[in-house]
Formats: sequence, C-alpha cells, structure tokens
Amino acid sequence: MRVFDFTNVYPYRSTIYKIKTSAGASPHTPNIAKRRNVKNLKTELVEMAIFIASTKSISRSSGQSAVASASYRAGVELDDKRYGKTHDYSKRSGVMSADIILPTALASAYTDISRSDLWNKAEAAEKRKDARVAREWLVNLPHELSAEDRKEIAHQFAQTLADRYGTIADCAIHKPTQREIERGADPRNFHAHIMFTTRTAELNDNNEIVLTDKATIELSDNKRRELGMERVNVEIKEVRQLWEQIANEKLAEHNHELIDSRSYRDQGKDIEPQIKMGSVATKLERDKYESEREKAEQANKKGEVYEIDETPATIRGEINLMINERNHLVRTRELADLREKQLFIVPAAPTPKYKPSQDSNDELEQAESVVERVKQVRIQRQIAIDAAEALEKERIAQQQQDMADQKERERLLAQEEARQAKREQRRAQIAKEEADFKAQHDHISHQELSSQHRLLKIIDQKSDFGQHLNTLLHLDQQMSAWQRYRSEPSTTDHQKQLADREQHEIGSHIIGHSQQLLDHIKSISDLSTRKAHTKTLERVFDDIKDRQQSALSPEHQRQMRTVSTEITGYSRDINRSRGMSPGF
Repeated sequence: MRVFDFTNVYPYRSTIYKIKTSAGASPHTPNIAKRRNVKNLKTELVEMAIFIASTKSISRSSGQSAVASASYRAGVELDDKRYGKTHDYSKRSGVMSADIILPTALASAYTDISRSDLWNKAEAAEKRKDARVAREWLVNLPHELSAEDRKEIAHQFAQTLADRYGTIADCAIHKPTQREIERGADPRNFHAHIMFTTRTAELNDNNEIVLTDKATIELSDNKRRELGMERVNVEIKEVRQLWEQIANEKLAEHNHELIDSRSYRDQGKDIEPQIKMGSVATKLERDKYESEREKAEQANKKGEVYEIDETPATIRGEINLMINERNHLVRTRELADLREKQLFIVPAAPTPKYKPSQDSNDELEQAESVVERVKQVRIQRQIAIDAAEALEKERIAQQQQDMADQKERERLLAQEEARQAKREQRRAQIAKEEADFKAQHDHISHQELSSQHRLLKIIDQKSDFGQHLNTLLHLDQQMSAWQRYRSEPSTTDHQKQLADREQHEIGSHIIGHSQQLLDHIKSISDLSTRKAHTKTLERVFDDIKDRQQSALSPEHQRQMRTVSTEITGYSRDINRSRGMSPGF
C-alpha cells in the first residue's frame, strides 16, 4: 500500500490519497487516469488523514500580543490592558468552539479564570520588550471524525500538555469558511489553535490564579542541560508523537486510516516536501486567484469565455509547482513498478524477459529527466531559504540595534533629566541657603555693640578716637559672631564659604581701621593723650589679633603682625620721649 500527494498549482490547495492495488484492475488517479493501458489491475482511491502538529512562539519581538492572538483565535472581543487597545474579532466566522483548559490540579480546586484575565496576566508577567508571551500548537483534526470526536481529541491533547507543564491552555477549533473554500481551501481542513501560557499557573493565598515561573519547554537548551533535560527539539518531537498517539487512538476506534508523525524520508517515501510559502507569498497567490476569478465572472456575464491563469504569482509558488511535478513523476514511476510487479510475477523459472511498453518508457524517461530540474529546485529553494533567513537575521539585528539605540537614548535622557533635576534642586537649595545667610548677615551687621563693654566706659565715644575705636570693636564683634555662625551644625558648606568671605572683608576693615586709628593718634598734640590712646589701641589690637587669628587668611595674619609691630614700636617711642609735642 502506497501513499501519494497530488497538489494543485496553488500550494495551499492539496489532497492526499492512498492507492489500494489488487490484481484485476487499472490504476486510477486524477493525474494519470488517461494513461492507464494495463488490464486486470484494480485500484481504489481512498482519502487519508493528514498529520500536522507544529508549534510557534507568540513574541513581542515579532510585534505580537497574547491578548490580540487569543481574541483572533477565539473570535471574541478582548481589552488589551498593556497596549490600551480593544481587539474585536467577534464577527469572524469559522470558529467552532473556544475553551479555557486548566491543569487538573487547578481545575480540581474549583477555580476559574476568564480569557481576558488570563492573557492580560500573561502579558503583565513579562517585562522584557522581546519576551515570549504565549506558545501555540497547531494540530490538524481528522475530517473522518465527527465534530464531537475532533473536539474531544483536541481537548485531550491540550489537557495533557497543561498537566505536563503546569500551564493554562486556550483551545480554539476552526473550520474553513465558505469564503476560504471559494478561494480554493480544502473544506475538510478542520484544525485547532491551542495557545499555552509560557509560565506555570498556581493559586495564591486569595485562591486566585497567578502565573509564576517559566514552563520547562520555554527554557533555553543551556538551562535544560543544567537541569539534566533533553534539548527543546527533542521535547517538541515527543509532543508531536503524543498528538499522533491521541489522534490514532480515536481513528482506530472508528476503523479509519492512521496518521504518521514521521517525515517522508523516515517513512521511506521519495517525496520532496514543499517550501514554506509564508504569509506574504500566500496573500499574493490568493490575490491573483481572486483577480482571475473576478475576470472570469465578468467574462461570463458578457457571454465570453475567459481561461483562468493558474500559473503561480511568486517564486516560491513556482518552486512548489516544480516540486509537485517532480513528485507526480516519482509516483508515476512507482505506479509503473507496481504494474510490472503485478503482471510479471510467475510461479516458476525461467523468468520471461520483459520489455516495458512505450508509454512506460516515456514516463520513466520523463521521471529521470526531472532529476536535474529537482536539483535546481533544491538549489533555488536553499537560496530562497538562505536569503529569507539572512533578511530575517538582518531585520532582527536591526531591530535589536534600534532597541539598543532607543534604550541608550532613553538612558542618556534620563541621566540628563536627573542632572537637570539635581541642578534645579541645588539651585533651590542654594537660594534658600543664601536667603538664610542674608538674614543672618543683616542680624550681625545691625547688632549694636554691647553697652557693657569695658573700654566704652573709659573713652570719650564722641571723640574721633572714640568713634574709630567703637568701629574697631564693632568689627571684632562681627568677626566673633561669624565664627560662632560658622561652627553651628546647621551651617552648610556654601554658607561657610559666604561666612569666610565676610570674615575676610572684616579682617581687611580691622587692619585698615587700626592703621587709621594709629595715624589719628600720631596727629594728637598732647603727649599724655597720645600715650593713653596708644596704650588702649595696643591693648585692643593685640586682643583682636589673638582672638581672631585663626579666622584670618595668611596674608591678613602677616598684615596684622605688621600693624601690631608698628603700634608697639610707636608706643615704645612715645614712652621714651620727654613730653615734646609734634613740631617742637
């Protein structure tokens, strides 16, 4: 018993047949029926179930959303909280059922979760911009089974995986719509889209479902190796075999032909697989089909005859057409071998010399001539695949670079905003500190000299000497006040710098006024008065110098020593004099 795949020009329209052969009938297939010349070879055309079980990730890096994907597959309206959108596919047809399937452990706890909450939680659980937010398994449901049986095996498959990984499944069963059938789709194309959360589901203290750790199937190969697990591709193969087992159990129950998860090569079939069309190429093929169909309908309305152009619209369609032609020729050759075996098996030797008919030779030669074309097809296919992979890698690399550049721009912007905020904060702080300092400055500047000062009692404050001495004592008082202000714990570094400036200025005033006061004393004619004033000045200046020296700069300290030496020297000079007045 052999299995053959006859495919139309359009790669998305295909039918698989099984040829059952017995003696006494001729081969009968859609493509080779007119070539049957062999008598007494009976064949029967039987439809056979197709095996499809594939998986893919739903990822943000591809611009996908778990909420949007669930809305489309279930044919419902869902609010996407992450992106602030509403996805409404409630009007789409072809959705036979859509059900949430919990792991048995959660289902036994009589808990539940809505589709909207489930996939919004799946989105919220992922923080990375390129995170996988869901995993989808696409399985073909045998058309030989009833709708109830198809739903049963789809749910059984989803439940098994949910229990295996501790994840939640969203199982949507589809059938081809009338519009799709008109476009050339197989009306028996029943299938299920089963979305799984990438994280395990658990119950929190409030008996609410939460998504926690990544499921084992979502772990990288390096992480799985550390845990002593097989690679992901091995596990995916096991899941495909699981679907084969579940589907075949139900097919065998109704005495239908079984499906096979193995590749054509593993099954020992010399059939070349088609290359993947992709969404863009498929749309181009369908658009051309729709255009040609509309042209035919318009011509029919006018009473004209229009021959539909069935040539592929894309390079991939042409490659798949060549692959189909090659597969057809391979099957033709297999049928020729089958006819030879059926007609020329004799019970005894000698074996008759058999020369195939001209038709068979032509078919074999045609099959052999396609070998070179097949090689070119494979080369073209590999070139197309490599080019597509290179473009995809370039797109991903560019996307990653754009994301990195955007992240760097955001980081630099955040840094600049932080620096600006810090500068603004610092300016505000400095303004407050300067305002407080100004208030302190006004307080110290307007502070009156204590009336209890001992020197004020022995000098005439209305005299020139008394006024100069009063100013000098007032400066000394301000210098001490700034010293106390500077040593307070609440005084900031900036305020200390401002206080240092004030002290420096006051130090200059003290030195200047002391020099002026000395010059004023020298101008007094009365010797006794000069002696008394000089002694007072010397006493006051030495006291100021000793008390304020630490607050003065080195330059001011040097100037203070110079003035002190000058006052002391003048005091010695006038004490040695004999009472002579200036100008004597």
